[in-house]
Amino acid sequence: MMKSLYFSFSLLLLIVFLSVSDTKANNNNQRLLSDTLDVVHYSIHLDVLDLTTQTISGFTDVTITTKYEDIDIIFLELLQLDVDSIFIDEILVGDYIHHDPLLEIPLVEPIGTNDTIVIRIYYHGIPFHEGWGGFHFSGTYAFNLGVGFDSDPHNLGKSWFPCIDDFHDRATYDCLITVSEEKMAVCGGELISDINNGDGTVTYHWNMENTIPTYLVSVALGNYELVEDTYNGLERDIPLTYYVRPSEVSSVAGSFIHIHQIMNCFETNFGPYAWNRVGYVSTAKGAMEHATNIAYPYGTINGGTLYEWLYAHELSHMWFGDKVTCASAEDMWINEGWAVYCESIFLDDVYGQGSSLENINDLHAFNLQYLHTTPKGDGQYFALYGIPTEYTYGKTV
Repeated sequence: MMKSLYFSFSLLLLIVFLSVSDTKANNNNQRLLSDTLDVVHYSIHLDVLDLTTQTISGFTDVTITTKYEDIDIIFLELLQLDVDSIFIDEILVGDYIHHDPLLEIPLVEPIGTNDTIVIRIYYHGIPFHEGWGGFHFSGTYAFNLGVGFDSDPHNLGKSWFPCIDDFHDRATYDCLITVSEEKMAVCGGELISDINNGDGTVTYHWNMENTIPTYLVSVALGNYELVEDTYNGLERDIPLTYYVRPSEVSSVAGSFIHIHQIMNCFETNFGPYAWNRVGYVSTAKGAMEHATNIAYPYGTINGGTLYEWLYAHELSHMWFGDKVTCASAEDMWINEGWAVYCESIFLDDVYGQGSSLENINDLHAFNLQYLHTTPKGDGQYFALYGIPTEYTYGKTV
């Protein structure tokens, strides 16, 4: 009898698993891509020259290894942009299919486990954006935000380059962004070069040597000025960089007056900083924890400390979210739950225990009163894991 019950229960679990897996495949086919493939490097070459038409053009080299034998089709994602041509190891591919956003690329010869190929995809168009996430144009500035609150799935790396666009797949990056010579292009990682092309344009080459998922890759361009500082970290000196509008230069010191103390607080509690620099870039929307190049919204760099909690929140993501990343939207508490908690940790270190306890008590009071309500809360109580994707960035998390 016990064996019979065990078999029946096991069969039931299998049926449920297959049913759930099929649903996820229909709703989240991008997750299947990283189950089969591993992108090890992206080299993004992008021209952003005419901000009046709000268009981009260029190509991306995607270096891919496989996890299985006999892979004869490569699937990537590219949202709303037009594909011009595709090459695999410099050979033109003629019969690809682009069912926006899924890009289906057939191979002449199947590839096997740990084989590596390079796919070059040329593309152009008006990039996608929603109310918050995506690739935005704002006057003489342009920038991306790597996730969308309204989009499902939330990941929006695919809004400006072809990719495996989930929280799970991690790669290194080169970003070569060409802009008009009066502008500057800022991305994550280290600035390798800025080359004047002699035709009124400049190409900025940035390299990210840490592996990160697509939503943490960033670009921002405009009439920026650089304000620099250095933090003496636990293991090394770490550059602090602020790419801001000219009107914000004089306000940087006052707004970031405690950043050295906050960095020391986070390093002491969570371990040495893993990235080559701490970076913020001023954008029309934000804030967003792009690795080493945090998008920080206009108005927050005002010479005061009113928004100090916000840059501390985003900075803590360099540990929780960027270094340790959720595997899926259902794990978002790893990112956002910890970052909200870090707001209280920074308050305790900079302003004392009374300030942090007040913040925690306010959060507890809000959740007790409003978490199960709308529109202030999420409308009901959810378990920590498996929250519906419309509440990925909600109050429960």
